[in-house]
Amino acid sequence: MSRVLITGAAGFLGARLAKRLLQDGWEVVGLDLVPREYAWRLEGVPLEYRWGSCQDIHELDAPYVIHCASQADVPLSLSAPAYTVSNNVGGTLALLEAAKRHDGLQRFLLQSSEEVYGYCPRLPIREDTPLNPTNPYGASKGAQEMIARAYQHSFGVPVTIIRSGTIFGEGMRRTQVIPIFLEQALRGKPLTIHGDGSQTRDFHWVDDHVGVMLTALSAPQAAGQTFNVGSGEERSVLSVAEECIRVTSSGSAMSFLPQRPGEQGLRVVLDSARVREILGYASKVSFQEGLERMAAWLAK
Repeated sequence: MSRVLITGAAGFLGARLAKRLLQDGWEVVGLDLVPREYAWRLEGVPLEYRWGSCQDIHELDAPYVIHCASQADVPLSLSAPAYTVSNNVGGTLALLEAAKRHDGLQRFLLQSSEEVYGYCPRLPIREDTPLNPTNPYGASKGAQEMIARAYQHSFGVPVTIIRSGTIFGEGMRRTQVIPIFLEQALRGKPLTIHGDGSQTRDFHWVDDHVGVMLTALSAPQAAGQTFNVGSGEERSVLSVAEECIRVTSSGSAMSFLPQRPGEQGLRVVLDSARVREILGYASKVSFQEGLERMAAWLAK
């Protein structure tokens, strides 16, 4: 196998990708702002680790790039929008500048998000749906995509874009909705729901997502494509809270808080027909099984 650079390698998805690629025989270089000694998800993982920012990259020494590095917290993007946009867009631009100068570049795989779509008149959401983000994080991911496509058309950078649903699994940030609900349920505390809980998401298991990204990294038919990757199942936040109470056998009640900006009436479910047809993607872990795994992980 070849050499691959993963940005955001200390993060939830980046660390999972690094482990799988090493198992498959790839030479992995990981870049992250987190110092190596605090990159707990990579403990014992024998990759080449670089402590730094995408904005400081001037040359690439790997023919494959997986760009996961982002300020990916939606609530933080509401309180720190300038930081979110500067970090996400500036880092991507610097990486693409290095990519256009790398004669042997084989693939630039960009991890994007369902947040680029925002309010959609038609569900499930297809890849040709106009982007309409409702928060600064979603806008920054849309900007990443636009710039990457511009570098593809202008300079021949071999870009593939993956728009994911809400990825969950062991090791994820505990400030996201599923671990928040599960921890509250395990402690017998009220589950805190913003708004009435009718807003929906498309949740899918992290290892399912990793599998399709590895396929997209080297498959010739993935070049130049944009793929939705999700479970294809629409779930309301309220129903997720109810499932978290059930799976933990908790007696927790629910507490309703003010709606977050941009979430009122928001519905998300991805049409993953293209990635199934072109790359053979299939979701292997059900939401219920994933939730049980998450509850067991958090209980420890």
